[in-house]
Amino acid sequence: MIKGILFDFDGTLSNRVESAYFMYRYLVHCLKPEMDIHSPEFEAIVQKCMLWDEFGTINKRHVLNKLKENYCPDMDVEKWAVDWYEIFPEYQVEQPDCYRVLEELKQKYRLGVVSNGDGPSQAAKIDMLDLRKYFETVIISHDFGVDKPDVSIYDAAAKALGLKPEECAFIGDTFATDILGAVNAGMKPIWYCFEHYCVSLYDVQQLKSFNEIEDFFLVHDEWNH
Repeated sequence: MIKGILFDFDGTLSNRVESAYFMYRYLVHCLKPEMDIHSPEFEAIVQKCMLWDEFGTINKRHVLNKLKENYCPDMDVEKWAVDWYEIFPEYQVEQPDCYRVLEELKQKYRLGVVSNGDGPSQAAKIDMLDLRKYFETVIISHDFGVDKPDVSIYDAAAKALGLKPEECAFIGDTFATDILGAVNAGMKPIWYCFEHYCVSLYDVQQLKSFNEIEDFFLVHDEWNH
């Protein structure tokens, strides 16, 4: 029986595509203040950044180096690599309906967060969206010492909820970290596909919105029948 639900943060609790879009608009405007922010030329640079960003799965210096190489030869990549993590929390956007659904889930399940990333930055993003009140545990890989998909971080999250791994479901948007780790840890994986179209021959439950999460866990309660 599923008694707990663990969530990834970026792209699962947060609408990372929208958050990144506004952050890149800020970044490009800082680097090229002479450009009209409403022009198609400005938007084209931002959209290039979004492509290089690869849903946040790639090292940020890759995007910054591509931006320097193609548009901003004088930019200080190392400065912006630091500034990104300090500024990005200000641009967080929550997933549609997440507050309402989390409040309902909390009445039946024990909830937690397991997120890869920089400790202070991830913590600031979670706090910016005022999400801690829904969760009994929040584990960030930087602070824990290993990243997903290492099984130990999943085991630690289950233990923090007072549950066995097989009593937990894990919801995340990145297969190579969230889903792989959940499967190897013995948790029930949910591939969250709000921000991109997911195609796989591997048999894994896919959900595309918090309304679908609500339906799956509270209306049909698929894994507890």
